[in-house]
Parts: sequence; C-alpha cells; structure tokens
Amino acid sequence: MIIEARGDTITLRGEIKQNIWPAIQAAAALLLENHPNGIIIDCSGVTHITPKGAETFADAIKYITSHDARIIVAELSPELLEIGKAVPAVRAQLPVAATVDEARAALKLVEKTPQRGKARIAGVVPVVGNWRRAVFFADKLAIGENCEIHVVDLIKVPRTLPLDTPMPDQEAEAQARLDEARGLVRETGLASFAHVEHVRSEAGGLLEFAKELKADFVVVSLDAPVGRSPHMELTEAMWLAESADFEVSLLRGSPENAKESITRAVVPAVGAWQHALEHACKLVTGMRSTVELVYLMAIPRTQPIDVPMPDAEAAASDCAKEAQRIGKRYSVNVEPRTERVRDPVHGFLQMFGQQRFNLAVVGVTKVAMGDYHIAHTIATELLQDAPCETVFLRVSSGESMT
Repeated sequence: MIIEARGDTITLRGEIKQNIWPAIQAAAALLLENHPNGIIIDCSGVTHITPKGAETFADAIKYITSHDARIIVAELSPELLEIGKAVPAVRAQLPVAATVDEARAALKLVEKTPQRGKARIAGVVPVVGNWRRAVFFADKLAIGENCEIHVVDLIKVPRTLPLDTPMPDQEAEAQARLDEARGLVRETGLASFAHVEHVRSEAGGLLEFAKELKADFVVVSLDAPVGRSPHMELTEAMWLAESADFEVSLLRGSPENAKESITRAVVPAVGAWQHALEHACKLVTGMRSTVELVYLMAIPRTQPIDVPMPDAEAAASDCAKEAQRIGKRYSVNVEPRTERVRDPVHGFLQMFGQQRFNLAVVGVTKVAMGDYHIAHTIATELLQDAPCETVFLRVSSGESMT
C-alpha cells in the first residue's frame, strides 16, 4: 500500500489488507491543520479491500468524531464500498463522494463553522419558502444598523446517510439560490455572506447554525416555496421561535413580488409592541404607508362598553405618545387608536377582519408574563390564517436589536 499526502488529499494505491489507519492518521492530522474545512481520502488507486482492511475506515470515523474533523472518502468502487459497508460504523457514518472533485466542492461549500464578518449585528435568512421576500425584509430591518446579512441554504440529508455526505445536485441548486440571494442583498449596499448547511431538519439545522454564528436575528418565510426551494412547516417554525435565544421573525402570507410595497400596516399594542412597531416602521420606510397601533381596552361584560376607564384611558394615552415618538424616529406616519373590546383577542381579530391591512406585526415576548398569552394567541391566529402578510415577532431573551 502506497500512501501519498498532497494538498487537501491523501491518495491510497494498492490493496488494503489490514487496518492502515495508524499510518494514515499522522498525514490526516497534518493536512487538517492546513485545511480545517476538511480533507479527502482518494481511493481511486485501491484495488482490493479485505474485511480486516475495512476497519481502516471505521477508525477514520472514530477520528472524525473525536476530533470534530471532516474527512470524505472519494472514488471507492461500488464493489469495494460494499466490502467496507460490512463494518456497521462504515455503513452508517462514512461520508462518500463519487469523485475527488465532488468531495472538494462539498468541502468548499459546507463550512465546518460559519464565520461572521465585522458588523456588530448579524441577520440570518434561510433559503426556504418565499425567501426573496424574507431577504427584502431582513434588508429593511438592517438599514441604519451596523449589520450584515447571512443567507443559508439548508440541505436535508436522509438519516440513512452520514450528515457530511456530498449531495452534488442539491449543492449546485443551493449555490444558484445563494448567488441570487447575495445579489439581492448587495442592492442595498449591505455586506452579505452565503452558507450551505447539511441538516436533518430545517428548523433544527437553522437553530444550530444561528447559534454557532452568534446571530442576532433570523427572518423565516413560511410560505409555499417557489420552484424547488426547501420549505419549513409551521410547527417546525414555532418550535424554532420557542427554542431560540435570538430574535425570530416568522413571515407568512407574503406577495409573490418580493419588493411589493406595504400601504397599511397594523400593530396590536400587546406583548413586545414597541419592538413590533419599530419593525413595522422599518419595513415601510421609503414607502407611502401608514402604520396603525391599536390599543385594546378590555371592558368587563358587567359594564357598558363606553364606561369611563380612567386608568386604562391614561395608559392608552401614554401608549399613543410612545407610538408617535417611534414613528417620528423613523419618519413614518403612525396612527394610534383605541379599541374598546370585551375580549382582546376576539376584539382585535374582529376589528382586523373589518379593515383592509396588508401587513400585521405582532411582538411576542420570550417570557410568559403580563399579556404574553394575548399577544401569542393573536400572533398565532394571524400566522395560521394569514389573512394578510403577517410577522410573528419573537423577541430575543436579551436586548432587542434596535
């Protein structure tokens, strides 16, 4: 057996009759120092493998796991691969590529650890659903901030395959989508970064990616995808929003035209309404739009609907002043108003159904306190039915972005 190490590749030539991993390991460790994204074991010159020799790849898997390394085996003939798969660990966990070029492309595309740029704030947009609208929204949220946008394509890998298995067709499609997404971000002058992640589930993979990146906010479209783009189910997205420490915006009911203007937006004054109003103002900046902030004054059923409520009326007045202050900061026309209702959730949804809004933003806090349940229920109802474009805004556990 001849073992040659050059660049990012270890080339094997001859027969593998016994476990030769100890001989390969030193070269692998050296190559990984210079190529942290991963290396390739080229088996095009291997002529025969015995069951004992297949243990080489089992030990390679142990090394990959213990050192958080990425190693892809390439150009192992189907017959020899079947012998290798007789070892259970090899069958379940060995990443295999058809060619060295395919392996190298996969290593280049899929990062070991996602890297941030130099901006203070990092926003993430997964290429799922109507992702072009999500990119448009993320760009709007980033304007005026020291912010960079990271677009990530999530390639779902079957559990029957190792997670690092090269998937050239899907990776080529992902690259095309990412090139378009970065082009959209560049139109705003923001810094953009593209990533490809192999995942078992879209929500789980996105959560881990955003954590590793130390992202500040994520914008996810839940609409039906255009073409062959991936899709995230509502239940997955809600799990993501509940699990994340960073800010999550779930977007649904968007127009096909990613840059379509918003003429009339509404924000209920419940939950994290100040942050939701800031979001709405950012989203309509530069458009001829009005944002309405609706204060929901709950009137007991034992009282007439127009009964004087001095404390609630004072709170509504304070809310209106704060809303106008926020609108002035973003040069947006904000119109605060009060709705007297018996039940805040039913009252808002009924009022909403009688009006013609084309955007609703509902801010939901991370902690279940105060009017959390009212905000959460309104946001969930709107997100499920999507009577207009809706943003379920789950604020971060720490400070907000703005």
